[in-house]
Amino acid sequence: MELMRLSPEQFETLAFEEAQRVLAELPPDLRAEAETVLLAVEDRRLADQRQPGLMTLGLYEGVPLVERHADSVLFTPDRVTLYRLPLQSLARNEAELRRQVRKTLIHELGHFFGFDEDELRRRGWG
Repeated sequence: MELMRLSPEQFETLAFEEAQRVLAELPPDLRAEAETVLLAVEDRRLADQRQPGLMTLGLYEGVPLVERHADSVLFTPDRVTLYRLPLQSLARNEAELRRQVRKTLIHELGHFFGFDEDELRRRGWG
C-alpha cells in the first residue's frame, strides 16, 4: 500500500484548512470558544518514540471548558497538536488524510469541550 506523503509545510496547510472547516460547522458560541485553541503540528509525539507500538494522532493540552470557573486564574492557552507521520501512515491519498485529520481534530476539540473518551466514542468521535 502506498502511503500519503506530504512535507511538513504541506501537511500544516492541509491541517489548518481542515481546522477552518471544522470550526465553520460549529454553532457560533462553540466556534468562538474553539477559535481560542492553538493548533500545532509535529512529526510525532516524543512519548511514542520512547514506547514502540504507540501511535498518538493528536493531543489536547489545557483545561477543558467544563472545569473552568468564573473566578479561576488565567490558564495557559489550550492547544491541539496533530502528529503528521502517524496521521499520514493511515492514509493512501489526500482524501483519506483529510478525513483522518478532521476526525482527530474533532476528537481533540471534544476533550476541550469536556468530553471523556467514553463520551467521544458514544458520539462517534473516538
